[in-house]
Amino acid sequence: MRNNFKIAYRFIKSNKAQTILIALGIALGVTVQLFLGLLINNLNDNLLNKTIGNTSQITVSSKDKGISNYNDIIANIKDKEDKITNIMGVLDNPAIVKEGDSNKSIIVRGLDLSKENDIYDLSNKISEGEFPQNENEVLIGKGLSEDLNLKVDDELGFSSPSIGEKKVRVTGIVDLKVKGMNDSWVITTLANSQKIFSKEGEVSSIEMKINNDYVFESDEISKSISSYIPSDLDIVNWKEDNESLLDALSGQKTSSITIQVFIIISVTMSIAGVLAISVIQKSKQIGILKAMGIRNRSAAAIFILQGLIFGVVGALSGGILGITLFKIFTVMVKTSDGSPLVPGNMYYGFILMSIIISILAAVLASIIAAKKSLKLDPIDIIRNN
Repeated sequence: MRNNFKIAYRFIKSNKAQTILIALGIALGVTVQLFLGLLINNLNDNLLNKTIGNTSQITVSSKDKGISNYNDIIANIKDKEDKITNIMGVLDNPAIVKEGDSNKSIIVRGLDLSKENDIYDLSNKISEGEFPQNENEVLIGKGLSEDLNLKVDDELGFSSPSIGEKKVRVTGIVDLKVKGMNDSWVITTLANSQKIFSKEGEVSSIEMKINNDYVFESDEISKSISSYIPSDLDIVNWKEDNESLLDALSGQKTSSITIQVFIIISVTMSIAGVLAISVIQKSKQIGILKAMGIRNRSAAAIFILQGLIFGVVGALSGGILGITLFKIFTVMVKTSDGSPLVPGNMYYGFILMSIIISILAAVLASIIAAKKSLKLDPIDIIRNN
């Protein structure tokens, strides 16, 4: 094997232009494959995060009334579902505010603000003020504050058939990045909401967030939860409400895989073609080696080792170049607000798999060329020079 490696290395050195061409072809293929793969994976994750990353991914709600035993249900889910990272009770109540001569619908959301950051990331979305700490204090959406011309410490009045009119103090303004939420959400503590609407010890829903590694298992997790919560409760997961998003993510993933497969096929065929020519170019040397007693298996191994060397050098070079180009892309390409277009996450499993597949593709291409060397007859080669 050592002699085969030495011969393969000499063959590679004997035609530097051809060596550079093959290694460059593999490197460019891996570069494009990694760049596109990392870009699409980051775009998918970014789209998923913006759509459902900071919202409830599994929601339990009552069909016709509030949930009074929510603490027991939450404790039970925490005990049985280790893929749930955050869970809390939420009390939602519709209300009306005056907007000039007309009325505007809002929703007063009572949340456990000590845990809420894990779902809605409110601490990073407050543009002014702070969390409500006391009774009759609220956060309001940015759009609602603009519509009603409200600032921090201003008074907000709203009404509901169940409570009549109520006045609260605005302690902060939050930009939830979703127009519908910004225009209608009034956020307060769960205890304050329960007191305002006389629903002590009750919530309207239980919201959950799943570990990012298991977010696509939300349907299986919700099915598991439904098996032990009271039968009069409904449970929905983000997949049921976002079928179009799932279709878009699936389409992007399919496109990415298709592109990468064609890149690998192109690289494999190119290497096979060049190595096949190399067999013809080196036929005299192979003939002499066979005449000296080298076996067909060893002759074939020379070209397979060539393919392995090309694959390793080209794949590693392409891997470094692909990652570098992606890093440059994340730094240079920005959105309108100056933030990176994609997060710049490195998927090391994908990177390693791409490099390994490229090396295997190079070896496969070399096997095609190696088979050609098996057909060489040393007597014919030497006779015909």
